[in-house]
Amino acid sequence: MIRLVVCDVDGTLVKDGGSASALNPEYYEVVKELSEKGIQVVICSGRQKASIEKLFEPVKDLLYIAADGGSLIYRKEKCIYSRILEKETCRQIIEDARKIEPCDIMVCGKKHAYATSADSEMYRWISDSYGFDIQAVGDLQKNISDDIVKISLYHHNMVEQLTKDWFRPKWENKVRLNLAGIQWLDCVPKEAGKGTAVAFLQKHLNITPEETCVFGDNENDIVMMKRAKYSFAVANAREEVKRAASCQCGPYWEDGVLVQLKKIAGKQEK
Repeated sequence: MIRLVVCDVDGTLVKDGGSASALNPEYYEVVKELSEKGIQVVICSGRQKASIEKLFEPVKDLLYIAADGGSLIYRKEKCIYSRILEKETCRQIIEDARKIEPCDIMVCGKKHAYATSADSEMYRWISDSYGFDIQAVGDLQKNISDDIVKISLYHHNMVEQLTKDWFRPKWENKVRLNLAGIQWLDCVPKEAGKGTAVAFLQKHLNITPEETCVFGDNENDIVMMKRAKYSFAVANAREEVKRAASCQCGPYWEDGVLVQLKKIAGKQEK
């Protein structure tokens, strides 16, 4: 019996950066059905809490929200889990990220997200499409007074290639690095991550991996899949994700996850 459903967002439920208008409203109904049957629903994403709440506004209070790549977990307005980056680690990551000139940088805190300038492709996309609560602060090293949970490097289509030679080899054993789509490399605390978030919620809710179902599309979703007996890669997922998953479902543009959630809701007794 499935008691916990965990869904990634971008590339799994909607296209990367999709706004609330891109999400099939039938997802709201199936979340209600699952909740009524005692099945906990978790949205586990690299997105900020504010962005996830905008996407799921009608049912946000029924969800557990694992935001910023699993660094923060919320139930309604209460933060029940958090992992932050040390200040010196943040300073060094930002310093190194600045050396990769084609990349932009977003710093995510518990209060807000931060960028150098509002006049950038990244800022506009994050603000307008993702719906982030983001501020332009100029110097990222000096003008942020917030607990930092994630630092993201952005490039519109080449972040994986631009960071492979020295940045990722330097940092992969110091923090957790998550490639998210073709645009993002997320740096989160070593002890954080989507898999850790799922493990925390399983313990918190007294739910086993055998009672867990996970949906994802990207490299950073594989660690979640390892925590679940039932795991689905959407048809548009990366090949390594398809290999890691126990099953496949339709792509996000065909609402493949929605089809599976309806099946789970239909099979489950109250």
